Amino acid sequence: MAGIYITRGMSVSIPHFSLRISESGELEGDPITLHVQFDVCPTWIQIAKRHLDAALIAKVNRDAAWQGTDEVAKAQALEVEFEASMQAIMAAAIAWDAIYAVLREHVTIPPSTLEKWRNGRNGRTARYTQVAEVTRRAFSLTQEGASMLRGNLKQIYRYRDLAVHPSGKIEAPLLHPELNLGMEWRFVYFRAHNAELAVMAAAAMLWDLAHNAKSKDEKISAYQQTLAERLKEIFPDSAPTVPMSNSNA
Repeated sequence: MAGIYITRGMSVSIPHFSLRISESGELEGDPITLHVQFDVCPTWIQIAKRHLDAALIAKVNRDAAWQGTDEVAKAQALEVEFEASMQAIMAAAIAWDAIYAVLREHVTIPPSTLEKWRNGRNGRTARYTQVAEVTRRAFSLTQEGASMLRGNLKQIYRYRDLAVHPSGKIEAPLLHPELNLGMEWRFVYFRAHNAELAVMAAAAMLWDLAHNAKSKDEKISAYQQTLAERLKEIFPDSAPTVPMSNSNA
């Protein structure tokens, strides 16, 4: 190949390199091979925020459409909000899958724990539990901090799973708390309000880890700095904050 493209957000390493002195007294070395890795955690947060922005605009349009009598416009507005909200929530969850992948490279999980994750009494351990545990070990989180992280991730992954593994059952409608009307459950779960909660919670927790968490691992500490810089580009004005929740589902 002619070269290697390296950009911001990439980690670069030289996996194997050695020097030696030949019989003739010349200094020799192996060819240098670079390995690269692009961190997609902030990328997925940016994608989540982009879809959230679209969902919030769609909500405004939905509110306007539902003030009128055009049933086609109502349906279209509702579906646009649903689509953007679902994608925003899924992207937020994938961002945490991505940071898990980075941290997992530097965290030692006891074999007994790995076995429990794979073949526990109640089946395979939930993804959010694994992500939370790796994060806890990477940053030596307090019991309270780990519990809060696990609880928040549980909700984000719950919605992610509903999107990734959709049910084909015909079920009773749920009350849409903003429209006061019974609807198919997806239009209730995947709406702008819930997308904003999920995306901002996912981003706020990442921001807190990048800026305030402490790690004994030098590589994780270096990663924190890079993550903090990229999150600052996505949220240039201030740290992401979670809005107050005042509706159901």
